[in-house]
Amino acid sequence: MKEHQELFKEMADSLKRIERELIRKMHIPDVSLTKRQEAIIMYIFTNENATMADIAANFNISKSAVSQALNKLEEQDIIVRAINKDNRREINLTPGEAGEKYKKEIQKLEEILVEKYLSKIDLDELRQTRNLFSKIENLILEEDQKNEL
Repeated sequence: MKEHQELFKEMADSLKRIERELIRKMHIPDVSLTKRQEAIIMYIFTNENATMADIAANFNISKSAVSQALNKLEEQDIIVRAINKDNRREINLTPGEAGEKYKKEIQKLEEILVEKYLSKIDLDELRQTRNLFSKIENLILEEDQKNEL
């Protein structure tokens, strides 16, 4: 078990160093986001017409907490709220002007990451890494489901 803990710490530390290095290389527009706001905006980027209910359910947080985070993002024009034409009680969330710039910077970073680094790693190794992360995620979700019963 001790070796598992040591390997986990090494993996987590490595991911943090990679994240810090990539963030340092990014030319993101001048926005300061909390981790929650960052996670929410990434969710909005990848889920077209996301709603507050979607976000609350995905992150297991209250709609009030979502609303607080969205207020800050909206003030910075990172997101725009629009009433859903099909369901007027629902609000769709899309990137604002600053959000589109942020999204483009993230897409550029992903392209650089693939071109400069991931393309130099064997596809089988990348698949194994993906599968490992997926396995860890599934184990966590299964354990969470057991605890809910």
